[in-house]
Amino acid sequence: MQQPDKIAEYLKTVSQQIRWKKAQPVILEEIEGHLTDQRNAYLRDGFAEETATDKAIAEMGDPVVVGEQLDRAHRPRPDWTLLALTGTMLILGIVLQTFVNSAVEGEWLLERQVIWAGIAFIVMTAAYFADFTVIGKYPKIVFSILWAVTILFSFFTEEINGRASNMTYPLLLFPTAFAGFTYSMRNKGYFGLMLCGAAFLVPAYLSLIMPSLTTLFIMSVSCLIILTAAVLKGWFGTKRLPAMLIIYIPTAVVLSIPFIISIGTGYRAMRLKTLLNPSSDPMGAGFMVSLINRILSHSRFIGGGSPLEVFGVTEITQILPEINTDFMLTYLTHRFGWIVLIGIIVLFSAFIFRAAVLCKKQKSVLGFLTSTAIVSTFAMQSIVYIASNLGFLLFSPLSLPLISSGWKYIITNMLLIGFMLSVFRTGTLVKDKADAALVNTKRFIKYNNGQIIINLKSNLHMKMRI
Repeated sequence: MQQPDKIAEYLKTVSQQIRWKKAQPVILEEIEGHLTDQRNAYLRDGFAEETATDKAIAEMGDPVVVGEQLDRAHRPRPDWTLLALTGTMLILGIVLQTFVNSAVEGEWLLERQVIWAGIAFIVMTAAYFADFTVIGKYPKIVFSILWAVTILFSFFTEEINGRASNMTYPLLLFPTAFAGFTYSMRNKGYFGLMLCGAAFLVPAYLSLIMPSLTTLFIMSVSCLIILTAAVLKGWFGTKRLPAMLIIYIPTAVVLSIPFIISIGTGYRAMRLKTLLNPSSDPMGAGFMVSLINRILSHSRFIGGGSPLEVFGVTEITQILPEINTDFMLTYLTHRFGWIVLIGIIVLFSAFIFRAAVLCKKQKSVLGFLTSTAIVSTFAMQSIVYIASNLGFLLFSPLSLPLISSGWKYIITNMLLIGFMLSVFRTGTLVKDKADAALVNTKRFIKYNNGQIIINLKSNLHMKMRI
């Protein structure tokens, strides 16, 4: 039924006061719903339609006042804590990379680090203002494009330690795309759950042909977190135990394949053995573990570590390889003390914790899944890198996000952070489709005992007494 002209005029006046265009449809829909409900209530009480409409509008209040109040309360607000932590990590990365590269190459490369950091910041800003809901609206297209880009990167890649390194960067974006695909499968039962598993096989296969077990591990954990959260919240409409078995048994099989294959050659088995007991092969597979442990044992809590000699070499920059990429934290710990490592761990823990808290507050399924995918990808990169620099080398380190050298990793992670901040900026306006298993049952605007209660956020209510 077409809404009366007076209600349409009221909504138009309210919308003129709200400067954030993205918020207007959500707010106006709720106000229209409330006006219609109140008008219908008066119609049931025997009032004429025009009188019922006038009384409903009068109860709502002056449209200019209502619009101005909504405009002040409903604006896109960046999370300044996360932005500050991101800026701190980016600046710290510039400083540390410049210092470490000067130790390796003998010259300060500040200009280069600043340029790449500036480009990464632009990428993050673009992602911040992007509409993250695109991965939920067009999940198959996004997934296919990302798959095609990864394949394309494989033709223009360089091999580092036998690994097609350029394929790693787009693969780190797959968990986020997987979140959108999972969102599109909600309420489709076990069939939708199995389709999600089939979708995961695409990036899993690409990581195996690189090959990169680290990338496979990071993607697997991130996607498992997404699916586990979806199952526990009942978004597939399945029973928990059978759904968990469907998720975890095939994943365990996929992850075990490269280990089973490599056991035939003995390398992976030897690496696992030397991880547990580096002295069993100190000059072979256990060399790096033994070397890192020795360097860390010569480190102090604050200040430079005590000298050590390896093969007649005493200069730490010549003893420890890849200090500007894979083993920066090991070098910095020996150079400045454990306090540096502890400080970096605290910084990353604060970022991950704050992001996880904001993820939990997301009202929409899509916002929750997307932000969870990005946080888990960021967290797993950090955990693997820090563990490797402490001598746990079951998986090779990829990147310490925004800190370790590698401009492609910095840009990729800044893109993810910007996309996550976009979720936190506009996620409160995202509404899941009507068939979603999880819906927000709280009305945005309610009428109760002579009060209009506008539920702007879970922790913010604005009351206007009539």
